[in-house]
Amino acid sequence: MSEGTVPGQVGETTAPTRKSADERKEALARAVHTQVAQGARVESQGDFQAILVSGHRVNHVLHLILSLLTLFIWALVWIALVIFGGEKRMSVSVDEWGNTNVQKL
Repeated sequence: MSEGTVPGQVGETTAPTRKSADERKEALARAVHTQVAQGARVESQGDFQAILVSGHRVNHVLHLILSLLTLFIWALVWIALVIFGGEKRMSVSVDEWGNTNVQKL
């Protein structure tokens, strides 16, 4: 910083700093809380990473029965649910700089 500049002035740059373990854990907790508020659930969680799941499993027994009762017409719906529905997993992690990353799995 040159003489006469005040911290926070335009033109001053600060080097990014690494975050402590507690700060990173707190950032992960905030990110997980946000995803849970949107309907996801925690499948597993470590210190700096969590695996979240949203959606519901396809009930294959129910769809098999419906397919048999409708002479396999319902099988088209079942196939669509298998392809587009079901559970979706995502990984939430916090790097050493405190950046939160959400990645679909």
